[in-house]
Amino acid sequence: MALILTLVILGLGISSLICYYGHIFESLAWVWALPLMTFLFWWVLFFIYAIIVIAMGLYYQRHEKRYGPNRFGATILSQTCYTVLFLLRCRVHGSGLGKLDNKRSFMIVSNHLSAVDHMGLVSLLKGHDLIGISKKENENMFSFGGWIKRAGYLPIDQHDMVSGTEVIQMAGQYLKRDMCSVMIAPEGTRNKTYPDPLLLPFHPGSFQMAYDSHAPIALFAIQNTYALWKRFPLHVTDLYFDVVAVIEYEEYKDLSPAELALKCHDLIYARLEKKMARSYHKKVNKENESSSSEENK
Repeated sequence: MALILTLVILGLGISSLICYYGHIFESLAWVWALPLMTFLFWWVLFFIYAIIVIAMGLYYQRHEKRYGPNRFGATILSQTCYTVLFLLRCRVHGSGLGKLDNKRSFMIVSNHLSAVDHMGLVSLLKGHDLIGISKKENENMFSFGGWIKRAGYLPIDQHDMVSGTEVIQMAGQYLKRDMCSVMIAPEGTRNKTYPDPLLLPFHPGSFQMAYDSHAPIALFAIQNTYALWKRFPLHVTDLYFDVVAVIEYEEYKDLSPAELALKCHDLIYARLEKKMARSYHKKVNKENESSSSEENK
């Protein structure tokens, strides 16, 4: 929102100066000229901003330096994601955000439907210091890969168990030192067959960072991010990010990683099932859902 408003104010300021020194305010022409010029200058300024962000992203992408959690990088990511989702006609709905303590770092656990999941989360939680655990290949994404690197995201090699353990340990240290909150999707991969099942099994190892740091775990149920490219540009897309629960350390310290993973899985699953009516273009196969639920247990 801050980026959008800043560009509006700058566009309005430039347009007002042109109207003033061009004596357009002396006639009624300014009634349509001022908003039109403001609109056009907004796009010009956004284009300039995009060029700068892309260029900087490419620089960070090619730079060998690894960065720790960085507020500048995280802010650019969150503001850019918010603006992009706005331009893609998305309405981001967040519920239960009052359960999150702005003064504490927490582990964020969510389901994973598409790359838009992350864009929505960083847009919604722009008041928090955030990083994510992201597969290593994402750092090769054009420009965006450079910014997640600059923000201090932790790359994980899904085919290297040792590397994965080290990344989880590092995330635990960030949480323990209260440096930032850490986002992770314990499914390990995008749920390409959603809603059959609604949710893939969670990997227990993902939760080791919580045990190491004693941090609270915030559970998010995400809906409709898979539908964006099917609906744009003809339709508005409603994206839902529900804080299902915040589990404190005292509530999970006596649970095994497998038990904690199942507990978190079932809480998110229950919310997705309850709110299925607001999903786009998807029908649940009850038979498959029942068998999947039995497997998880």
